[in-house]
Amino acid sequence: MGKAIDKTTCMRQLSSRPAGFSCWWGALLLGALLVGAACGELRPRPESFDPLAYTPIEYRDLLDPRRAGLQEGQKIRVKAYFWQYLDYDPAMVRNYLTLPRYPIRWYQLNWFATYGTDDLTGYYDLAAITPEQAETYKLHRLDPVMLFGELSSLKPGLYFQVFHIDKIVED
Repeated sequence: MGKAIDKTTCMRQLSSRPAGFSCWWGALLLGALLVGAACGELRPRPESFDPLAYTPIEYRDLLDPRRAGLQEGQKIRVKAYFWQYLDYDPAMVRNYLTLPRYPIRWYQLNWFATYGTDDLTGYYDLAAITPEQAETYKLHRLDPVMLFGELSSLKPGLYFQVFHIDKIVED
């Protein structure tokens, strides 16, 4: 009768590659993606602030910018009610699936949510500012604000990168 053959021995003998070959390629690919992602930058803030350079829009247009005819790169201003800074990334799946193609440093953004009215209608959570801006503006819940910024790519949609915030004093 024949000798029992160890299955792992057979597989090693059939493969022409070294055992750790595919692991090294996977690690190399992952490292390249991480290095590529670290090279990305956020869209630069304008050097000077001119409020007239921003197109006023209605809050409902911010909720569905494509339907309203808004486009990537468009500078807009909108009145909103600040709600809170988010503990989660509202576009995590889209952010990280598009990271190799659009390597933006998402960890540098402070995402925040707004409402269209003070009675909490029209929730929007794709607005972002830098940590330095968050420290400067010190927003509180339900502060009425005018947000100035640019619509930026977030395939398959857009997010609102805020460059300037004016608090609105209501009578």
